[in-house]
Order: sequence, then structure tokens, then C-alpha cells
Amino acid sequence: MNTHKQLAEQILKEVGGKENIANFLHCATRLRFNLKDFDKANKDNIQQLDGVWGVNINSGQLQVIIGQTVTEVYDEICKLADLEKSEAIDENLDEEPKKKRFSMNAVFDVLSSCFNPLIPAFAGAGVMKGLLTLFTTYGFMSNESGLYLLLNAASDATFYFLPFLLAVTAAKKFKTDTTLAVVLAGMYMYPSILGAAGTTIKILGIDVTLIKYSSTVIPILLSVWIMSYVYSFIYKHTVSYLRVVVVPIITLVIMAPLSIMLFGPLGYYAGIGVGECFKWLFGVAPWLGGLIDGATRPFVILTGMHMAMTPIKLSNFSTLGYDMLSPVDCVATMAAAGMCFGVFLKARKAENKSSTFSAFISAFIGITEPALYGVAFRFKKPLLACIIGGGVSGAFVAMMNAKAITYAMPAIISLPAYTGSIPIMLIGLLISFVISAVCAYIFGLDESLEKDKKAIEAEKKAIKIK
Repeated sequence: MNTHKQLAEQILKEVGGKENIANFLHCATRLRFNLKDFDKANKDNIQQLDGVWGVNINSGQLQVIIGQTVTEVYDEICKLADLEKSEAIDENLDEEPKKKRFSMNAVFDVLSSCFNPLIPAFAGAGVMKGLLTLFTTYGFMSNESGLYLLLNAASDATFYFLPFLLAVTAAKKFKTDTTLAVVLAGMYMYPSILGAAGTTIKILGIDVTLIKYSSTVIPILLSVWIMSYVYSFIYKHTVSYLRVVVVPIITLVIMAPLSIMLFGPLGYYAGIGVGECFKWLFGVAPWLGGLIDGATRPFVILTGMHMAMTPIKLSNFSTLGYDMLSPVDCVATMAAAGMCFGVFLKARKAENKSSTFSAFISAFIGITEPALYGVAFRFKKPLLACIIGGGVSGAFVAMMNAKAITYAMPAIISLPAYTGSIPIMLIGLLISFVISAVCAYIFGLDESLEKDKKAIEAEKKAIKIK
């Protein structure tokens, strides 16, 4: 506990203090800082801290890689900086936003910031949904029972009411009013809007076709993004004693028609377009899509860009009813485990055997960063084995038309999420593990290489079996 607090104090100091933090999140292994001034952060000093085994600046974020104790360090930083109670950033709405040029990094930053806090809910709900489908398919549970009704509602709620969840995280990211963002989500999900989906109404004399927005991603993100500018402008130009009434009224009067008439349909059909592009690629040359996705998985994870794929997958579930990328990512994750196992068999030093076996256990359950930092990028040659295993297995499951029926972590523990494709997934996981293990054993490793700091810290964070 003291160790976590000490590391939190050091990191907080090196990122420029709490005054320099605009937004602060964490994922399974990384602290993710959105900073007001990156020049105030000392990346080299953070890199040298005991307990930090990697620092990236990616997608507009300073990402500090901690490993499995990231939650404890995150909690300590929040306590030290009083982040839970501080509303200074959100309430400073009369300050004109800094102008930023559009870039793909900015887009990935927004997506990552909005989806990171929701990953635990996605993971739990996704596995539960997969289990229920599995149980009802094979007769272990009746889909008319009260227990099924309850658990199915719990597993569906995260995805069905996704616009509400994204409204909260998007409002935090865009530094705007959370309650009004949730109101916009409620408008999209209002029974009269959902019930009239497919019909045409007149708004301000313009024909508008209503759409079912449950489970959608892009419409609410677009609406909250635009609302952040509208709200800020109105707030700035309204006298203080009228803001509590005037600002929300004018904001909703402007945003309600714009959302239903423009941003909602634009976001909805953009989601369909992205899904159809992937559907086309995986339909015309599925092996190619799977090969590319599976082979590049290690680099996507190391740069933190894997979170940017989440909205694409969710959009696929919403518009297509399934996702074809998740099976590829799942088998590619197993490639890291196979790589570690092959290196474990090949290694001669007891120290290397112990560290690679621990990384193997972590990768087997879906946490691949210890394997990538501690094995692949340390010894270099095993990385090629991971690429080959992930690429071949990804091409196989894509070619066999494997699908995920709900969102879940890309790991073997999420197998129920692939109900309907489980036999294919089991074969794909086996192919991935065997090819990566064999290639890693054949390629070998240079055990004379000294460990760098990342490798040392990666070993500390991997699961150890005593």
C-alpha cells in the first residue's frame, strides 16, 4: 500500500501536478493522462521510476504502463489529487476552448477516453450474454424462466442503453455539462422516438425519418461534442444570474432538432458504412482481413490503439448483429501465450524459464503486455513467432466466418461470446498457440541479452505460479 502511494506521488509530481491534469483514466495496465501542457511532464523521469515499465505519448495521451497493480496506483493518484471531487475543469465553461487541428490522433484520443471507463461493464455483460446464449442453445436454461429474464436484462442493459453511458464519458472528455448530455441520450432513447423508427415526421417543415438509436455509438458522441461548443458559447454570453435557466433551455432548443435531424442520422449511417466496409473485406478476402488484424495485434496493443477498435466492434454488433474482428483479436492474443511457452521450453537459464512461464500464464488469460514487453520485445526473435501465429490463426478464423455475438475481452475466458463459432474458435486458438510456440522454439533466443527496465518491470507484473 505504501509502495503504491509512493509511486502515485512520484508520478503525480512528474506529470506536472494535479493542476496539469485535464482528464485521467486507466485501463487494465495503463494510467492514461490527458494533460493541459505536455511540456510540464517529464517522460524520462517517469520512465525511471520503480514500478513503471513503459511510457508512451499516443493519441493525445500520456500513457504510463504499470501492469496489474494499475488500479491501486490510480486510486492513490485520485486521492492525492482529489480528482473525484474536483469539478474545476468542468465548471470553467467561460474559458474559450483551445483550438485544435483535426487529426486521427485526436479522434483516437476521444474514442479511447470515452470507452476506457466502460470496459469493465462491457467485459462482464459480454461474457454473461454469451453464457446465457450457450445455456439456452443447449437446453441448460429456459429462455422463459424468471432467472433468464433477469440475467438477460442485466447483460443487455449495458449495450442497449449505451448512449446513456457514452453521454457521461463524452461529457467528461469534452468538458461540458453531464446532465444535458444525458438528456440528449434520453431523447435518442425516448420510447416515442424508438417506437416510431422507420416513419417520417416533419420538423420545421423538413421531412425527417426516425431511427432506432439503441446500442448506437457515433450519434451521441457527435451530439455531445457539438453540444460542448454550443453550451460553452451560450454560457459565456449569458449573465451569471440567468445561466441556471437560460443556458440549458437554449442548449436543448438548439441541440434537440440538430441531433434528430442531422447528427443522429449522420452517426447512424456512418456506423453502418464502417460495418459494411469490414463486412465487405471479410466477405471478399476474409483471410486477408484476418491476417492483417492478427499479425499487427502486438504493435496495436503496445501503442495503446487497441481501445480505438472498440467503437467499431460495438457498431458492428448494433448494425450487423455480430462482429468479425473480435474472433481474430482473441486468437491473436493466444499467440502471445504460445510464444511465451515456446521460449520457456527453449530457455536454458532458470531465471528466463521462470519469467517467461509467468508471462505465459498472464497472456493465456488475456493480459499480453508482460509477454510483449518481457519476452517479445526483449529477445526480439520471439516477436516474429507471435506475428506469424497471430496472422495465420487470424486468417483461419476469418476465413471460417467466425463471429462474436457480443462484446467481450479477446481471451479464452470469453469463449461463450463466440457461441455459434466455438468449435472454430477452439481450433483457431490451438493453431495460434501451436504455431507461435513452435516458431518461438525454432527461432530461439539470445539469453546473453541484458534486461532493460521494461523487461524487469514486466516480470514483476506477470502472474506467478508458485
